[in-house]
Amino acid sequence: MSKITLASAQINTTVGDIDSNTKKIINFIKKAEEKKVDILAFPELTITGYPPEDLVHYDHFVNSNIKKLKEISKSVKNTTVVIGFVNKIKNRLYNSAAIIENKKIKYIYNKIHLPNYGVFDEKRYFYPGEEIPILEINNTKIGISICEDIWEKESPVSIQARQGAQIIININSSPFEYDKYRKRVNLIKKISKENNVYVLYTNQVGGQDELVFDGGSLLTNNMGEIISSSKRFDENLMIVTFDTKNESNKQKKEKENLPIKKIKLNNHINHNQPTLTIAPNYSQIDSIYRALVLGTKDYIKKNNFSRVLVAVSGGIDSALVTAIAVNAIGPKNVMGVSLPSKYSSDNSYNDAKILCENLGMELIKIPINNIHSSFEASLEKLFNKSEPGLAEENIQSRIRGNIMMAIANKFNFLLLSTGNKSEMATGYGTLYGDMAGAFSCIKDVSKTMVYEICEYINRTNLSEIIPKNIIIKPPTAELRPNQLDSDSLPPYDQLDLIIKLYVEKKFSPDKIAKEFKKKFGFQNKKLIMENINLIDRNEYKRRQSPPGVKISNLALGKDRRLPISSGWKNL
Repeated sequence: MSKITLASAQINTTVGDIDSNTKKIINFIKKAEEKKVDILAFPELTITGYPPEDLVHYDHFVNSNIKKLKEISKSVKNTTVVIGFVNKIKNRLYNSAAIIENKKIKYIYNKIHLPNYGVFDEKRYFYPGEEIPILEINNTKIGISICEDIWEKESPVSIQARQGAQIIININSSPFEYDKYRKRVNLIKKISKENNVYVLYTNQVGGQDELVFDGGSLLTNNMGEIISSSKRFDENLMIVTFDTKNESNKQKKEKENLPIKKIKLNNHINHNQPTLTIAPNYSQIDSIYRALVLGTKDYIKKNNFSRVLVAVSGGIDSALVTAIAVNAIGPKNVMGVSLPSKYSSDNSYNDAKILCENLGMELIKIPINNIHSSFEASLEKLFNKSEPGLAEENIQSRIRGNIMMAIANKFNFLLLSTGNKSEMATGYGTLYGDMAGAFSCIKDVSKTMVYEICEYINRTNLSEIIPKNIIIKPPTAELRPNQLDSDSLPPYDQLDLIIKLYVEKKFSPDKIAKEFKKKFGFQNKKLIMENINLIDRNEYKRRQSPPGVKISNLALGKDRRLPISSGWKNL
């Protein structure tokens, strides 16, 4: 094997914006050509953006992406390009990678293993491929695969290695989850070592609705060691030159289940030796915060907004959402609104004011007492025969929701809602009130994690960005005198364990009780059942909540699909 230069284009595309995606792709190809790259890999479905969902059911969408592939191919000169697109053969669609050389599409690989779990619906759209490719370039044999292909036990990678491949190029659109990067890296290291191959893992970066793609593209050698990696959460062109002439696989004469296609390429470039880089290793809480910021930033940008609105109550949830928004698009593009009622404390407004001053953003104050009194007067005759309760309390929240939507509508703001995962799970939020909004950036963040992230923000900035009083005071909705969250919910560390085990791990109540005893020293089956029932009966609220950034293994969004009308009871 002779010297070879590989590059990974870790880029941020927008689903459906095929023209802009194409311009970016061509720009990265030019950069790679200038750097004398042999093979440049783009992420999975780069031309369309990922996931395109039901857009692929429109013929003109698919045809447009194929047309742009041909346009892209005309820009390719000396560098061989591997790029993801939607392929169409007769009436069948495929998740595919085109191999382009010297202005020509030399081969198209159709993804074999299609994920159909969690947020993935690829079997709804695509047919599986039936052929495994091995490219030969500069006397080097290279296998091509797409994302899920490498996660399967009998993957194309093992077959390609048995057939003499020395390098595997795997293109991906693998979304962020808080422990997924470590799993990815460990998998790629294992594949490299077990198959005696170099692996170039290319992933996309950016936010797409509820999903965030963290990048993390990397190259491992055949010993399973990372020799270069891209910075996560940022666009990057990673270029690596190496020589493994003494480390090649010998082809084994084994009969494979799928046909092998060998493609000879003519590429040959005189190389410049680039500097290898190893990206910084982020802590879990650092990665989560970066994912929240990127997901929020791209949702705002990709939906053609430039400014956002946040109801800043002086509580910890709105404080975190406000900090995320400022980090995402800058303080001048974020407006905070304080909406105090007769139940709001002066401390709440002061905390909100200090927070916004620390972040360098505007805060306006709109008291709702008069509007609230008008509502109560209008409903007095109808309501006077019953005791005041939740309906009266929620009027305040709905007044605030109306005011916030009016401001957003008038001045073209995108309204961010401030509910966390603990509230979304149990329905501790008001429909058409504090749940109003276009995007909910902490929707998948538990209350206990909200506290962790706020402490992280202050620690990272070496200053009290989020006022200490916001962090230490007991959480409250301030909808009645002396109200606390703990009046309606258990301590958040207990509640969040129930949510994690029931929602994410799908544990039975009995199994949750055992885990509860391990952590807290008691079982409290009654408490567990009460909160499981809360989770189950609030599906209707979650269906009407805005989308938000997914950071966990299973979010309360598109990867959890339960009936609203259901007679099932967990006993």
